[in-house]
Amino acid sequence: MRLFNLNTKVTIIVLVFIVLFILGLIFANHARAEGPEFAPYAQFSAGSAVIRGQTPVLDFTVTQPTPILRGAYWQESLTLIGTSNPKGGQQAPNNFAIRGLFVDGFGHFDVGLGLAWVDNPQPYNGQHVNFNLQLAYRFVLGATLTYSHISDAGTKLPNLGRDIVLIGWRFH
Repeated sequence: MRLFNLNTKVTIIVLVFIVLFILGLIFANHARAEGPEFAPYAQFSAGSAVIRGQTPVLDFTVTQPTPILRGAYWQESLTLIGTSNPKGGQQAPNNFAIRGLFVDGFGHFDVGLGLAWVDNPQPYNGQHVNFNLQLAYRFVLGATLTYSHISDAGTKLPNLGRDIVLIGWRFH
């Protein structure tokens, strides 16, 4: 008799990773410059879902400092995902995701971890609530290149996930 099934093991590993990530943000002691690049901002982005079910994507994001995690930011996003047809699978209808992430920056790079609620999870995600990992590069003149992965980390099948690449513009 096994103590945990695969889904429980994956869930525990993901939760430990999240706790360690948040603790790292809380206790990080890196200096942040004050100035417009670290001020709250809104961002409009456009891009594509890639790897599985390529389709156009639009995104609106609002980012502001969080008082809980020193030097980190809280980011909320509404992401609109077009209709797609995965190889040999059912057609996925237009979709949207509401995302919330804790984001920390290292120079011009941002790393984010959070949750995403996906309106139509099938056929890419096994459930409505998913994890969201994000990497971004902030260019000097307000442009941003973002890679975002939305997946339920194998807690429920199918778990293909969505990979999104966006080019955006920040407004302070």
